[in-house]
Amino acid sequence: MDIATLRSRLPLFLAVFIDIFSFGLMYPLIVGLFESDWIVRAYSPAARDTLLSLAFSLFPIGMFFGASLLGDLSDALGRRRTLMICMAGLAAGYGLMWSALELSHLWLFFAGRLLCGLMAGTAPIAQASVIDHAAPDQRSAAMAQIILVNTLGMVAGPAVGGLLGHWDFRLPLALALVLCLVTLVALRTANFSGDSARRAFRLDWKQPFRLLARIKDRPAVIAPVASFFLFQLGFLIYYTFILIEMQRSYGFSTAQLGLFSMAMGIGCAISSAWGFAYVRGRLGNDRAVTLTGLALCGLFTMASALPVPAFGQVALAMLSTMSNILAFITLLAAISSSVDETERGWALGIGNAGVALSVLLAGLLTSLLTVLSSDVFLALGGVLILTGLVPALRLASAPVQAPA
Repeated sequence: MDIATLRSRLPLFLAVFIDIFSFGLMYPLIVGLFESDWIVRAYSPAARDTLLSLAFSLFPIGMFFGASLLGDLSDALGRRRTLMICMAGLAAGYGLMWSALELSHLWLFFAGRLLCGLMAGTAPIAQASVIDHAAPDQRSAAMAQIILVNTLGMVAGPAVGGLLGHWDFRLPLALALVLCLVTLVALRTANFSGDSARRAFRLDWKQPFRLLARIKDRPAVIAPVASFFLFQLGFLIYYTFILIEMQRSYGFSTAQLGLFSMAMGIGCAISSAWGFAYVRGRLGNDRAVTLTGLALCGLFTMASALPVPAFGQVALAMLSTMSNILAFITLLAAISSSVDETERGWALGIGNAGVALSVLLAGLLTSLLTVLSSDVFLALGGVLILTGLVPALRLASAPVQAPA
């Protein structure tokens, strides 16, 4: 990617970074928060598990409604203005959560989580913006650039959240608020060429369901969306429960949870920067890369349910995320390539809605921790990822493109 292209996309990359950075920031923070003294004193263990489930679930509930709406809105209002809406909303959400901890008011924290979920739509909007200007044989490479920025945020977010949260849970929330405001200013002064309204948009709470209903009229999108959903559901069950497992069974602190999540992010970064291009060059097409990524990720995830030492869990976490990226990039490219550019925001919004539903279901499952161990859910995650191979077998093969 040349310097001019990098400069034109920098505000876009900032928006993607803060979206995934703030998402990763919260996971070790939430797990640690619900073991903090003031919550332990106020609630029984069963009540804490229920509230932990709610803390995880509110974000994807908001994300489900926000993702498809914002994806469609970006096609109507333009990418830059929609990204600015997202950044302003994220800043407000983190302000609410910071205030909740300052006032020891848990329900205010939940309101902030819900608002952040509603505004968590920058990734599909950014992906649609990049793909709009990419040739068909360059879409996987363009997607890899966005995923690389995602992984940088994934590395930094959990580490910062865990380390700052170890000292004070309010510190990472304050940092996220400031970064959202900085990104908002960068977007305000940016100029996305050709970014204009394409069609009218009418706000309707039923819109997410109507957008989902459009899938039946576009059969080409069904296989990649189904595979992506099963894959994301399995992996997000793993990501949720491995952090709980590392805290409760291995005695990890909030800071250690952040570093563990950072190791997962490093695995993503390695695969995005080098691994994906190498594997795709060796295998020759996107379909083969997808099948390989799903198979490896599923097996590594299932292995985490075995009684391995802490360093073994770290190794499995890195291997699972490295293989995760192979399927993640190619399945998103398959989803976006199954429609024309006027519906690309919708298609990637559907993918993001699938992620939201996966996060919701994974969060709800934490309420079952009083009757089932984390190992059961880790194994379940691996099985679901492997199940994603079934619809992935129907994907078309895309030829290898020249390096970006």
